[in-house]
Amino acid sequence: MPNEPSANDPKAIWQSQPTEPSKVTQVMIRHKTQQLHAQTRRDRFAELAASVIMIGFYACGIWWIHAAALRVIFGLAIAWTLIGQCFVDHRSLSATAQPEVSLSTSLESYRLEVERRRDRSSRFLLWSFGPALLAIGAFCAYLLAWTHGFARSTAPFFTLLSLWLVLLFFQKMRQKRDLEREIDQLNEVERSNNS
Repeated sequence: MPNEPSANDPKAIWQSQPTEPSKVTQVMIRHKTQQLHAQTRRDRFAELAASVIMIGFYACGIWWIHAAALRVIFGLAIAWTLIGQCFVDHRSLSATAQPEVSLSTSLESYRLEVERRRDRSSRFLLWSFGPALLAIGAFCAYLLAWTHGFARSTAPFFTLLSLWLVLLFFQKMRQKRDLEREIDQLNEVERSNNS
């Protein structure tokens, strides 16, 4: 039996097609950079709104629950979230002043924006997801340990909340992997342009 593919094999036809040079222009890259920058700004405002909601949740927990340990954990979560928002937004704001000036080097500005989004995704997991996980975990432990009937009645809510947190975590991790893949593709494009 010969190892040669037949002339009607789709794989052979696809692999034998001539390759064309990329028709991506600097204007297209600049436009994509501006879209990515706008999306980063929208994501930053959405994360800020989510942080404000979570701080409200933590504050209600401090006011509503009289367990000292849980109040300390909620206070720690508030401080962690506030420090995280200052840290994340400070680094984002200091880095966003540059793209408007450096749009003449389109590929490099696009790379900077993709790297900024990747770094922001990593920081979100530490500074926003971390305190939420700590506070919600402590609150669930409190409910299970001290209020047996209440824990059963709120189990569906906390199950959905846990599922949402897990999905959010995996979505952020997938976003980070996609951005790293895009950075690798940009590296290949730059290498091919330099050679």
